[in-house]
Amino acid sequence: MKLATRVFLLATGVLLLAHYVPAGYWLVTARAHRPPIVYYSCIEKRFLLLRPEPGGVRRTDPAGNLYEREHFEQLLPLDNYLQLYKDNRMPAEIDGVTITPEKLRRERLNARFKPEMLDSPTVALRPLFEAESGRVRLEMPTDFMRLGRTIEFIDARSNRVLPEKSAAFQRAFAAAGFAFPVRLTGSNPTTMKPYDEGCYLVDAHGEFFRLRQVRGAPELTRLTNHIPPEERPRWAQLQPRYIHVQEQDNRELRAIIVGADHSVHLLVGPNWRLVKLPLERFDPANMQLSLRGDLLNRLVTVTSAEYVEAVALTRDYVFLDRYTEHLPAWKDRPEGRLAATLFPFTFQLERTTSGYLGFHFQPGNRFVWALNLALLLGLTMWWRLGKRPLGDRWPELVAIGVGGIFGIMVVTLLPRTD
Repeated sequence: MKLATRVFLLATGVLLLAHYVPAGYWLVTARAHRPPIVYYSCIEKRFLLLRPEPGGVRRTDPAGNLYEREHFEQLLPLDNYLQLYKDNRMPAEIDGVTITPEKLRRERLNARFKPEMLDSPTVALRPLFEAESGRVRLEMPTDFMRLGRTIEFIDARSNRVLPEKSAAFQRAFAAAGFAFPVRLTGSNPTTMKPYDEGCYLVDAHGEFFRLRQVRGAPELTRLTNHIPPEERPRWAQLQPRYIHVQEQDNRELRAIIVGADHSVHLLVGPNWRLVKLPLERFDPANMQLSLRGDLLNRLVTVTSAEYVEAVALTRDYVFLDRYTEHLPAWKDRPEGRLAATLFPFTFQLERTTSGYLGFHFQPGNRFVWALNLALLLGLTMWWRLGKRPLGDRWPELVAIGVGGIFGIMVVTLLPRTD
């Protein structure tokens, strides 16, 4: 029992130190390496960068030229129109397009995808809003939709299935040729939006549908019935992993589809035009994606701790230009190399790409095992010089051989009493 207790204390001690010691190390040594904010100038047709720095920001371009604040804002009039209108510096037209505050507000487009969206449990119950209630604002329904091998509506107050409404929607699904079970769903379950786009569904055969509730009745649309025949092979090749629905004031963007092959497609316009974003590198599990649009252009940016890519597109999503930048990786920075050499592994409960707790281990580099061996040999020689028996000290030796500096700290903090 005494030996088992000793092993348990050493093991838990190594794990705790593998969590807290690296966290303290990074708290003291780490410097923020935030990626730049990328813009596309509709005046000069090139990229501009806003680089965060300690105490402020640096306004520059890919060539490293610096800009004063006023000049920088003048090159990005559609991003800084409020300030330019206040200073009477806003142009009346750009590239032959008349600029007005109402147009600028109405045509602004902002959508974002984050890795946390993939690392979330699937919610079995979803609200299906009344899309044409005649009210100014959307209202939360009193029942919720449950999708699986069939469709059911459950009253939120009594927690009972609504048989009549469920049967009416089930008949609409059968008439549209929907094949259960539902493979994937995507919606935006909030009332904080200008209108309701509905819920996008992928059936068992991989067909895309859109479901809305219009004056209490189901409206189920098979998307392939509304696209040109030449576009249907592209839809058939889609392998959707996540559907992100976004309602915008201009009603241009309908949804973002993230594929299992890391591709990203947009559903655009009244006929659900499928636009594949020309990204060179995108990992949805570790990178954020943002889509910003204005009266003239669209800008897609993907960012991670080590990589930035920006793609400028026309209003019609035709490729214009690309900017990429590789940021210093954690393992390549001096403090990262030192940590990987000192710590045989680190143990974390949280990740920046997830809002959930878990067990995440990060191994050190190959040199850390040489350090572990040196620590093990050094302590063994110290014990031998002190004429301490080694036969019953194998838990301490294992702790040092595996935990390295953590093992040394645990053995020092938990000395043997015999």
